[in-house]
Amino acid sequence: MEHFIENEQRILKRLAQEWYITHGGGEIELSPKSKYRYFLMKPVELFREMFNLEREIIVLFSPYLTFEPRSLNAINHAIQQYESLRIDPICSVMISNDPYIEDRLNNLITSDPEARIVVPFTYEELMAPIDAYFIRNRFKSHFYTRDLFAFEAPLRKDLYFFGRTDLIHRLVNRDRSNEGSGLFGLRKTGKTSVIFAVQRALSKRSGISVFIDCQNTAFHRRKWNEALHYIIAELKNQHHLNFDTATEDSYTEENASLLFEQEICKIHKQLGNKNILIIFDEVENITFDISPSEHWAKESDFINFWQTLRSLFQKLNNVFAFLIIGTNPLCIETPSIRGIDNPIFNLVPFEYIPKFDVPQTREMVRKIGRIMGLHFDELIYGKLTEDFGGHPFLIRHVCSVCCQSAKWDTF
Repeated sequence: MEHFIENEQRILKRLAQEWYITHGGGEIELSPKSKYRYFLMKPVELFREMFNLEREIIVLFSPYLTFEPRSLNAINHAIQQYESLRIDPICSVMISNDPYIEDRLNNLITSDPEARIVVPFTYEELMAPIDAYFIRNRFKSHFYTRDLFAFEAPLRKDLYFFGRTDLIHRLVNRDRSNEGSGLFGLRKTGKTSVIFAVQRALSKRSGISVFIDCQNTAFHRRKWNEALHYIIAELKNQHHLNFDTATEDSYTEENASLLFEQEICKIHKQLGNKNILIIFDEVENITFDISPSEHWAKESDFINFWQTLRSLFQKLNNVFAFLIIGTNPLCIETPSIRGIDNPIFNLVPFEYIPKFDVPQTREMVRKIGRIMGLHFDELIYGKLTEDFGGHPFLIRHVCSVCCQSAKWDTF
């Protein structure tokens, strides 16, 4: 406790009456003027049962009079100091000198539905006389008021991502072997969430990827040669590379393939000679016959684009591979297009995104439900899986309806 100031030591002793204080933590310095002290505490049986907390949580002291969002970065830095299996990734505590910390934090977290649960207290609150219910009621108000089932957008973090671990490993391992992949499935089955999970997994292994959203008109309204330049520009932007490349005007139909080869090799070298995974999401938008842009649907842009990428993929060893994502595998199942061989026919192995089975549904619903104070009977998991075809988006939203209609009892 020696590195904590007097007020913080008093708070530590107060929390120790209801929690196990397991580690003195240390200090996080984000800048010379931003220093935070933290420690670890573990729930006693009461808190374990009420909030489904089993592991230790980070408790951060923010000694500044005004809360700043960078304080949340300090929590992330503190979590990184320990093995992932030791620290609870969902919940943490912040103790601040800002008397309005609760309102400020709620406003910030509301803008990010995937944010971890941060339970706020002030120094003054925890140094004043409090009853035995004060701390647990503060936890309750921050656990049980957010609807963690109601996610509309793709999941960008691991906190609430469930059931796709094996799929992620397969896709990442194919990339490491310099193989392409394809993944297809119905709308809202989690394909884009899988993409973000693949990117996170690659990043942890110092891998490189670039995300191309084919439904973006900035991409599919371009001709095939301009689309190649767009990929190079996105690689530079997404990886913050600062060097000159050829202009889009230079990417003529005659020169596009040569320029793309030169520039992707240059980027490959700048990024440490690591294989680059080019991820094409919503590939239907650049697919023959079904693209909303006529030059992809009716003209030869699809053939020219994929002839270029296939030729360079085979020529350049371990420079780039691609992952094709969409709802319709027409682009790799059709052998010929208006009498011309399809360049990517059977080029990459593809699979349909698997539906959730009962154990995966149970893992997702049970874990999120317990965080929110909802208990689901064991029979419900099989019923949810059967009635909604293992569709995680639909299952989440049915559970969201349950959440909204639940009547909370006071502990």
